[in-house]
Amino acid sequence: MPDETHTAPYIFVREGGLPDLPERDGVVSLMTRELAGMMGIADAEAAVAAALEREHLEPTFVSQGLAVPHGRIPGLARPGVYAARSAQGVDWDLGRANFVILLLVPEERPEVHLGLLRDLMRWRFRLGENAPALLNAPEADYLQSLQEAIR
Repeated sequence: MPDETHTAPYIFVREGGLPDLPERDGVVSLMTRELAGMMGIADAEAAVAAALEREHLEPTFVSQGLAVPHGRIPGLARPGVYAARSAQGVDWDLGRANFVILLLVPEERPEVHLGLLRDLMRWRFRLGENAPALLNAPEADYLQSLQEAIR
């Protein structure tokens, strides 16, 4: 039986990793604009504002090099997951993020957001000490790893 609280997301991997941006707000803005474009979100700037507002309330650095910035978007039909990697890492408030996974989720469905966060935390925990290998793996392998984790 399918999980009715979890809507299948669009999952994208940023090719070529992250550009050398000096701080997290630049990364969040860039990734949100790109994901909004890929998903056909008409007001990309509103999506950027939502993601940055959330980031400024409480930084989304989780641990072990993972940051999960996110924005809740009114009327969004399906969530979007946009994953990027950075071997050198991006300065986040609580550490350096090598894996940045942006979520754009329907504002009206908080359970979808929580389900994605749960899946990503489990994914990162399972990676454990193998995470550095995934930093340099082909994009297809990174995408497959995320697709297997997110249900």
